[in-house]
Amino acid sequence: MLMTIAEQLEQKGREQGIKQGIELGREEGIEQGRTEGREEGKLETARALLRHGVSLDIIVTSTGLSRDKIETLKH
Repeated sequence: MLMTIAEQLEQKGREQGIKQGIELGREEGIEQGRTEGREEGKLETARALLRHGVSLDIIVTSTGLSRDKIETLKH
């Protein structure tokens, strides 16, 4: 089947749009994974500091986690 120039351009535009969408989704997924990893690292650090009897104020300052969040880790 022969395609007109307009149809070829339309198809090429669709293909480029799909590629861009996939790339954007991949980048967003990677960034979300990094964010979740950083948060989990903070939580693990807070748990370790709690186990070693470090004060809540120091843990809040060291991890950037909220006091409430750290309190929930105690239980």
